[in-house]
Amino acid sequence: MRADAVRTRERGFTLLEVLVATAIFAVAAIGLLNAQSTQIRTDQHLETKTVAHWVAVNHLADLQLKKQFPDVGETRTTETMAGREWQLVTRAQSTPTANVRLLVVSVAEKPSDFAKQGTPVTQVTGFISRAAANAASD
Repeated sequence: MRADAVRTRERGFTLLEVLVATAIFAVAAIGLLNAQSTQIRTDQHLETKTVAHWVAVNHLADLQLKKQFPDVGETRTTETMAGREWQLVTRAQSTPTANVRLLVVSVAEKPSDFAKQGTPVTQVTGFISRAAANAASD
């Protein structure tokens, strides 16, 4: 057999074919990495929002369990949950019924700079009545 005959039978991929296949793989890999990155950011945001909601609901439940009728106004506190510090702003507002207060609890992640106010992640609304507060003190 001649050397030319052997070379034609052992034909492999050309450099151009390998480069095109590599380029297609690179584009597909970049697309998958972008999708994964977006999913991770979404998961982190949902976790933050879920924990912030738990903080707000717990704070509102604490206020209702204290059975104290709150004055109209705004109070600021901090809480720790899930290894994070949270800023809470509680607004007590009057309602058409004098014996009921509307409570709005806004929760934000506590920023590292103490002078800044965090952007609220969630807000929970609840009510407390004077009758429930007086029943606890009787």
